[in-house]
Amino acid sequence: MIILLKVVLPKNEYWGSGVEKADNEAIVDFKIHVSDGELTDLKNRLVNSRIGHTTLEDVKSFEYGVNTKALLDIKNYWLNKYDWKKQEAMLNAFPQFKTQIEGLNIHYIHAKPPKNKYTTVYPLLMVHGWPGSVLEFYKLIPMLTDPATVDPKIDFAFELIVPSLPGYGFSDSSKKSGLNQLVTARIFKKLLSRLGHGKAFVAGTDWGSLVVSNLARFWPEHCKGLHITMAFVQPSTPKQWFYTIAGNIAPSLVFKNPLHHNYSTKRLFMNVMKESGYMHIQATKPDTVGVSLNDSPLGLAAYILEKFSTWTDPRFVDLEDGGLTKYFTMDELLTNVMIYWTQGNIVNSQRYYKEHFRDQDSMEASKMFINVPTGYAAFPHDIGERLPEEIFQLSFNMLTYNDFKGHEGGHFAAFQAPKLVALDVINFVKQVIYFPRN
Repeated sequence: MIILLKVVLPKNEYWGSGVEKADNEAIVDFKIHVSDGELTDLKNRLVNSRIGHTTLEDVKSFEYGVNTKALLDIKNYWLNKYDWKKQEAMLNAFPQFKTQIEGLNIHYIHAKPPKNKYTTVYPLLMVHGWPGSVLEFYKLIPMLTDPATVDPKIDFAFELIVPSLPGYGFSDSSKKSGLNQLVTARIFKKLLSRLGHGKAFVAGTDWGSLVVSNLARFWPEHCKGLHITMAFVQPSTPKQWFYTIAGNIAPSLVFKNPLHHNYSTKRLFMNVMKESGYMHIQATKPDTVGVSLNDSPLGLAAYILEKFSTWTDPRFVDLEDGGLTKYFTMDELLTNVMIYWTQGNIVNSQRYYKEHFRDQDSMEASKMFINVPTGYAAFPHDIGERLPEEIFQLSFNMLTYNDFKGHEGGHFAAFQAPKLVALDVINFVKQVIYFPRN
C-alpha cells in the first residue's frame, strides 16, 4: 500500500470481467485488423447518415461547432477517397504487442533504434490523451528511435514504449468503475517492469501528461525524468496561491518572462466556459452521449474533429472548414476517428473523465510536489493558459522549461509539430544525463 499525504493507492486491483483471476503475463504479438464486414457496415452507415439541420445563413465558421458544409466534405472524403487498408498498413508499421495487467490486455507499440547504431539507449514511455490515440506519436517515433535524423550530434537514442490507455485504442476497457489516471500510472509502471525496465524516462500529453506525472509522483525510483506538454496543477500552499492570485492581478510584477505578462485566470475561466461543455458531459453522464457517438460514424467524427480544430488553434473557430487540414491531412484525422469507431470504445474513453473527477485521491494527487526532474514544453495554442515558470516550479522539480511562443503548436503538439517536440525531449534528456542535480 502506498500512502502519500491523504492519497492511498493499492498495489494491485482487478479490472477484468467477473472475479479476480491471475494475469497471463505473456507478451503477445499484435496486428491491427478490421474485417471487410465491419468496413461495409461503416460505409452503409455513412451513406445513410442523416444531417437533419442546415448551417445558419449568417454563420460561416465553427462557432456553433462543425458546420454542415464541413461535415458533408468529411463524409464525401470518407466515402470516396479514404482508404482504411492503406492506413491499417501504416498503423502496423511499428511492432505492437499486448500483455495482461490487472485483468486487462494492454496494447502498446515497442519501437527500438536501428541495431548497432547507438551505444546508449534509454527506455521512454510516451502516453497519449483524449480524443487522441497512439497515432499522435507516429511521426515522432522515428525521430526518437533514430534521433540523429533531427540532431546529428546526439550520441544516444530511445527505446519507445507507446501504450494505448485502458479503454482507448486497442487496449481493453475496464469492466468495473474506478479506473482513473492514478490506476493507469500503476498499470504502466507494471508494463515497464514486465519489459525489464527498472527505470525509464516518461512523457505525455493531455491525460497522458497526468498519467506519467502520477507515475513520477508515486514511483520516482522508476523514473529517470518526466516530460510533459500539459501541466495539471492544483494550488495548495500559500506560496502557490500567492503566485496564482498576485500573478493574475499584476502579472508583469510577478512573472519575469515577458511572455507571461498578460497571464489571466479570468481569460482562462472564460475559455473554459466556452470550450469545456464536453468535459461536463463526460465527467457526469458519459454513457448517455456515448450511445449516439457509438452508433453514428459521422456524429463521432464531428465530435472528435471539432477538438482538432479549436484545440490546435482557437482562431480556427472563425474558419469555414475549421482549419482542420492546415496541419493534419484528412487521412490522419479520419484514421484517429477510425481507431475509436472500429474498437467501439468512445464511451469507455469518455468514462476516464468521470473516473478522474469522482475520485478525491485523483484530484488530491495533483497537489503533491513531483521531485523527479521535469521538462515542460508549453505550446502557444494549447487549451488553457500556459503555466509561467514561477507557478510550474512550485509543483514540479523543473529542469527545462520551453515556451514555444512564436511557433505554431497547440494541444496535439506531437502530432502537429513532431520535430519541435522531439528536439525538446532530446534537450531535456541531455540536461538530465549531462547536468544531473545532486
